[in-house]
Amino acid sequence: MRVHIGVALLTATVAALLAAPAFARPALSLEVSVTMTNSSCVLGYTSVSHRNTRIVFHIINNGSVSHGFDISAKFKSGLIKPHQESTLVANFGRPGAYRYACVAAHSTVKKGVFTIRKS
Repeated sequence: MRVHIGVALLTATVAALLAAPAFARPALSLEVSVTMTNSSCVLGYTSVSHRNTRIVFHIINNGSVSHGFDISAKFKSGLIKPHQESTLVANFGRPGAYRYACVAAHSTVKKGVFTIRKS
């Protein structure tokens, strides 16, 4: 009797694991530094592997005015005061080219493209 219950339990566990959707696995995260000054904006990486679809942008404002970082038109840091830091988490979900902009209160310091590669 014990053998039949053990086999039934093992079978049910394997079936549940196989039925679990692939998207249930958490996305890998990668931290990308963004360093801004009054005249420049430098990203630690501008291209990453497709395995990293959750990006944690660590934004550092080394300028003398407030700056912000926007990417993909839906992820925005808001303005960060001079000599302050902030974090912006972006879940892209799939590979692609995503436009970003480093902005000051009334102007754009730099625009570019952040790429999550297909391979």
